[in-house]
Amino acid sequence: MFKNMKIGVRLGIGFSLVVVLMVAIAAIGITRMAVLNASLENINKDKWPKVLLLEEGLAGVNTIGLGARDLLLATDKTGVQSAKDRILEGRSGIGKAWEKLKPMLVQPKGIEMFQSILESREKYIAAQDQIIKLVEDGKAEEGRVFLESDFRPAANEYRRRVNDLIQFQGALMTELGNAAAEQYNQARTLMLGMSAAAFLLAAVIAFWVTRSITRPLGEAVNVANSLAEGDFSVRIEVQSKDETGMLLGAMKNMVEKLAQIITEVRSAADNLSSASEEVSATAQSLSQASSEQAASVEETSASIEQMSASIGQNTENAKVTDGMASKAAKEATEGGEAVKETVNAMKSIAGKIGIIDDIAYQTNLLALNAAIEAARAGEHGKGFAVVAAEVRKLAERSQVAAQEIGELASGSVGMAERAGKLLDEMVPSINKTSDLVQEITAASEEQSAGVGQINTAMSQLNQITQQNASSSEELAATAEEMSSQAEQLQQSMSFFRLESGSATAIAKGRKSATQKLGQVAHAKGAGGKTAAKVAPALIDELEFVKF
Repeated sequence: MFKNMKIGVRLGIGFSLVVVLMVAIAAIGITRMAVLNASLENINKDKWPKVLLLEEGLAGVNTIGLGARDLLLATDKTGVQSAKDRILEGRSGIGKAWEKLKPMLVQPKGIEMFQSILESREKYIAAQDQIIKLVEDGKAEEGRVFLESDFRPAANEYRRRVNDLIQFQGALMTELGNAAAEQYNQARTLMLGMSAAAFLLAAVIAFWVTRSITRPLGEAVNVANSLAEGDFSVRIEVQSKDETGMLLGAMKNMVEKLAQIITEVRSAADNLSSASEEVSATAQSLSQASSEQAASVEETSASIEQMSASIGQNTENAKVTDGMASKAAKEATEGGEAVKETVNAMKSIAGKIGIIDDIAYQTNLLALNAAIEAARAGEHGKGFAVVAAEVRKLAERSQVAAQEIGELASGSVGMAERAGKLLDEMVPSINKTSDLVQEITAASEEQSAGVGQINTAMSQLNQITQQNASSSEELAATAEEMSSQAEQLQQSMSFFRLESGSATAIAKGRKSATQKLGQVAHAKGAGGKTAAKVAPALIDELEFVKF
């Protein structure tokens, strides 16, 4: 029954018993502490406050005694009044203390003793009033006699009765303290006994639970040590259904699975050793093909770089031509504008020459009129006639010159207009040429960009080809290392000892992988491309055992 009980249930039973005992101990402790607390509260909240009030009463008696002394020693009314006030103050303090104390007394004996204190207080108050009256009447000497004969005995009796009540309250507190000590001793003895019982029970339960766990765990440790030494032929017997039994069952399944896996790993190591040799041969073939391809790519890349340089030169020439054409178009446009301005200027000159011609014509008419007037004047107008004749000649010559200049200006205007038309017709042709040159430049730039992209792609292809060649060499080195690791794996697997009949070959599917590796090695004679096609198929189909 206990073998099949879960460890948690065992621990739960053990701890539950211990917890029950601890709860019982705690309950007893709390109960006893409650009794002790009640006793302490009775002392602190009832007995001790009563004692304090009684002490206040005694202090009032002392105050009254001092007041009576001062009263008898006073030499003036002020001193008498001060001493009287002191006596009344002490009396008032005692009265207040007794008012608080009276409802707190519940013991019959305490009430009886307090009643005797009140009776003694009445006598003491009468003695106080009498000594005050004697002093006020100027009978201080009689007051001194009264102090010794009546006042002091009344005060002493009053003090005695108050002290008796204080001693009674002290006795009650002592009784409560003794009862609390007895309760403490009983609680301590009971709690120590129950604690010892709980300790013994916990020790027994701990021994029982520990033994039920450590024995199967010791067997599991022995099995683990055997496995650590490579002995998988160990027998595991499961005799319980608790967690330790489940652990032994899991270890049994683990040993069986590990034995199967080790058998598979041994078979896989054999196949891996042969496959690594085939991979090494294939990697060497791929490396050679990649090296040849890299050389071809480098030659192609050099040719493309030359082509790129030629296209770049053409692009620069086209840009220069485009600049010259644009400049010519601009200059032709400016020349047309200048010719137009020249035509306008010549037309303006022709207009001015017409004005000069009109002026010459008018001057000629004026000279003719002057000659006529000089002829009329006779002898007196000869000199004037000569001047008029000269002016007329100059006017005629000016008119002829103006007509000739006008004809030349008219001819120049026609020629300038013809030149302007020719320039206007020339500008579209120059602009068309500039546009064509720009298109050639753009096409050259696109060709240059395309060649640059091709050159970049060839560079990347060259890098990839070189990486492939390097990877092929690394693959060959890895294959050799893999072969060495396979041998080490075979040696490592020989460390494990299995049961006879369990070390069977399970990896039949790996024979086809080995045959495909042979096909890859054979395909290397057909060139790098064939090997490159066969290798991915091999990688996809070659699967390793997953544990």
